[in-house]
Formats: sequence, structure tokens, C-alpha cells
Amino acid sequence: RNLLCPVGQGASPVPIVVLLPSAQGDMIPGVVRRRHMEYGDTSNPVARTHADFVAETVKPLIDSMFRTVPSPSATFSIGSSLGGQASYHLVLRHPDKFGGAAGLSPAFQPGTLASAASSLDALRDGKVLYMDNGGDVDESKVPLFDVLDHFTENHWWNPGYFWLDTQLQPGVDAMRMALDVGGVRYGYHREAGARHNERAWARRIDRPLAHLFGERAN
Repeated sequence: RNLLCPVGQGASPVPIVVLLPSAQGDMIPGVVRRRHMEYGDTSNPVARTHADFVAETVKPLIDSMFRTVPSPSATFSIGSSLGGQASYHLVLRHPDKFGGAAGLSPAFQPGTLASAASSLDALRDGKVLYMDNGGDVDESKVPLFDVLDHFTENHWWNPGYFWLDTQLQPGVDAMRMALDVGGVRYGYHREAGARHNERAWARRIDRPLAHLFGERAN
């Protein structure tokens, strides 16, 4: 329903959504997490290889199987936490294939921030960017415990870290500062008191979708 809402406002046709797994097949179980490597900093060779795989293998495969609009202006990436960083990585590394990215509670690391700061000309060239975050804001604090976060089919024992969005905010601020200095337009939203988990992201997923596919506002 959220995916269709922007379309109902007279935006682009219904998007084709491609989901990539990120939590299975750890390189060293319990020690080296697969997503920590694949969704790592832009200086991480595994992360660069993963971005190349998505851009040079997955995207052409999807374009060959479906009636897509293959141009960058119709191709976007979106992710949460480290997946948000990976989404920006695709735009930074393959601007000829991806026209925009959205990150929910993105975990931006130094190399990614440096890559963005050195790619401002490319990002100003019609790229569509969005980021948001939760965490503590003034008197709105992330609750230590929320019973509703435990009603999930998988990993019900891990409802999301209550401190993590607050901890990630400096990285978000740094990315915003780099884009502001370069005159790059982007969408931003702060969801005060929101937790770092799928339930929190699902409650505001309409915002990045509307920004990527519908009317955009700063």
C-alpha cells in the first residue's frame, strides 16, 4: 500500500521492487557478519565488490527479465542501517546506473562520507537523495523497551537497539553537512523517539518512497 501511495498522486508507474538478502551466510558464523562486509564503508573491498555485483550483474538481469525503464533516472536504491550506506554506495560508485538513494537510519562511515564529499558535482547532477533517522530528540526519548517490538516472526528476542539511532545521528549530520556545502538537494526527516528496527522503519517508509517516486520536498 505504501508503495502505491506516491503513484496515486500522479507520479511514476508502479515500481519494480528487487529485494536482496543481507542476513544469511555469515562469512565466519558469529564473528564476521556478511552484511557488515557487503554493506561496509566505500573503502571496504568487499563492499565495493558487492556494489559492482548489484550494478553489473543484478541490474542487467532484472532489465532483461522485466519491462523496466533502465535509465538512472528511474533506478533507485533504498536500505536501512548499513543498508542505507550500501544504497548511497551504489549511487556514488555507479552514478551511470543509479539515479538516487534513500537511507533509513543510515550508518554512514568515514569513507562513505569522504566519497560523498568528493562526488558533489555528480550528486548535483539530478541525483535524488533522502535520509532519515530516529533516536532521542529533546524530550522525546527512545523507550528502553516496547512490547510490540517483540511480536515478530523472526528474531523476536532482538527488538532493536534503543540507543543506536541516537549514536548514528552524528554520521547523518556529517552527510547532511557535506551535501549542504556542495549545494546538493536531498530530503531529510527526523522521527523523534523512533527505534532502530524494522517496525520503526515500516511506519515511515512512505516518506522515502514519496521522495523517490513522487513529489519531492527539501
